[in-house]
Amino acid sequence: ERDAAWTVAMQSEVDPICRAERLRHRADTIFLLVMGGRVIAMQTGFAMLEAAYGRPMNSANIMMKNSMDLFIGAIAFYFFGYTIAFGDQPLLIEENAFDFALWFLHFSYATTAATIDSGALAGRVSFVAYLVLSAAVTGVVYPLVVQWAWGGGWLQELGYTDFAGSSIVHMVGAISALVSVCICGPRIGRFPEYRAWKGPLRWLFAERNPSEFYRMPKLEVEKAVYSPIKACSNPVQLLFGTFLLLVGFLAFNPASTLSTTSNADLVSARTTVVTLLSASSGAMACVAASIVTTRSMVMTVPDLINAVLGGLVASCAGCNVIPPLLSMFVGFVGGLLALAVPPCLERLQIDDAVGAVAVHGPPGAWGVLCVPLFARPNCQSELAGLVFGGGEAALRLLGVQALGLVSLGSFAAASTYLIVLGIDLFGGFRCSRATELIGLDFIEHRIDNGNLKFESDKSEIETHSPIRDCLMHRVKMTVSPTKAYAEGEKKTAETGGAADGTHVAGNGGGGGEESAPATAVAVQQRSTGRASTHTVSDAFGVKEAPADVPDGMDGVVPVLSGGKAAGAAAGASAEELAGEVDALKATVADLSRQLSMVMSGLRATDSGGAWVLGGGHAEGANRETAHQMLLNEANMPLENTRL
Repeated sequence: ERDAAWTVAMQSEVDPICRAERLRHRADTIFLLVMGGRVIAMQTGFAMLEAAYGRPMNSANIMMKNSMDLFIGAIAFYFFGYTIAFGDQPLLIEENAFDFALWFLHFSYATTAATIDSGALAGRVSFVAYLVLSAAVTGVVYPLVVQWAWGGGWLQELGYTDFAGSSIVHMVGAISALVSVCICGPRIGRFPEYRAWKGPLRWLFAERNPSEFYRMPKLEVEKAVYSPIKACSNPVQLLFGTFLLLVGFLAFNPASTLSTTSNADLVSARTTVVTLLSASSGAMACVAASIVTTRSMVMTVPDLINAVLGGLVASCAGCNVIPPLLSMFVGFVGGLLALAVPPCLERLQIDDAVGAVAVHGPPGAWGVLCVPLFARPNCQSELAGLVFGGGEAALRLLGVQALGLVSLGSFAAASTYLIVLGIDLFGGFRCSRATELIGLDFIEHRIDNGNLKFESDKSEIETHSPIRDCLMHRVKMTVSPTKAYAEGEKKTAETGGAADGTHVAGNGGGGGEESAPATAVAVQQRSTGRASTHTVSDAFGVKEAPADVPDGMDGVVPVLSGGKAAGAAAGASAEELAGEVDALKATVADLSRQLSMVMSGLRATDSGGAWVLGGGHAEGANRETAHQMLLNEANMPLENTRL
């Protein structure tokens, strides 16, 4: 009563021009601002974790994504999100009553939900596409969920209880990340024996790539630049990021009291202790799991991190009503769930780059279900769970909690699915294959790590954005190399071995009359589906080159078109055709040697390397030139990739 009287007194003493904004006690306003700032600092922890899991060539891209989460999210949440969640209109021209402190706190929660997508999609999502997804989650998806459960919506009217967002923030973000990952596909080389979606799932997730696209690179030029995927590239950074997240969670949960007056400070103190005990119990879950599974005390850094974060996520829903002793059990189970889910995802060949789905999904759902089980009445709440005699009311709350989980999860999955498919249709969701192999830092942000010399290509790269293959383009390019190759062999068999024509051409090659590609050495150019890879990068799904390819051309399937071969007339004898083919091979070998001398500055090229023909380039596949050729291929127009 005294705190309420102080608030009334403050409103009466404030200047008339500021009276509309004096909506809470001064102490409460400062509390929300300080806690919101600490929650926003969790972005640093998420970024450090994601960068520690990822490859160094993508570190800057990861930090850029987490930074833009904040900046784009602030604009989206100001104009759309807060209004959707609570109905308050943003300040435009005329001043009106607006709770800036509450806006700031809920914005910090919104950025946490959006950044979960960033971790799961690390290493292969287009930068611009991710920004669109982040803005949509922060400005539309998360606010609608908040309106249902915290903003006076139907779930709140039913009695749905999620104090600090185990489901509203974390589970919703995890399901959004899971749907995004299923559509985007795994990183190249993550699963050496990857099997693409089949049957209805292939249609559901708009899969257009063959399984070989996601497996280990086969071409020498791609092997030279490929960086193997590691479970953790920087364990010290991973642990440091986790400490930052722990400090953030110790503000995330207490801030949900929205006040420190009217005995709310006691709730904040309770939630802080419960949160810390849950995190500690999650760590103990990692110890127990290592003893059971390895019969030793060997613990990996990623396992410890996931278990601790799983305990923290599980604590959010009931940290204000669950006793400290039982909160340890809640955190322990949350840690076990975070450890059990990654092997299941790997078995399904779903690539969650940082374990975001495992950490935020099942532990979040578990935390929500613990409220009707373990809640205990205290001086701030009368809620009682089944363990403390809640009876019929607790059973009813358990049903409401289950209904809320299904509803929130279904909405998050459906909305994310439509958003990601829309992005993929109009701009492409996944980056190009060459961009992924070289690294997003260089292609997306022009950051040269200094290992290679790109001086000759910088001007060209700055004037051409990376080619990204989108769903609209994939629909037009429906014939795959495998299908074209098979059709060519079938036609050759039907005509008794006579091909329609064998061509030799290039950007500067000889002319001639256009006709069908040769069956043994020509492959129709195609779209790769998730990435834009032409000629060189499209060897997956194509049969091996003939064994008698001229020296220097081993392992390459050249695309030959544009010049008609004189000896390919129907009815020619096998001997004549063999002679013409031999002559053609000699011509190709001579042409490749000439191109090599011109394009490499008249310097000798390693004859033992793999030769690559693409857009008029021919160089040895050492590491430097391999990067160079992939860069050229990532940026050259489609019409220049004939040879």
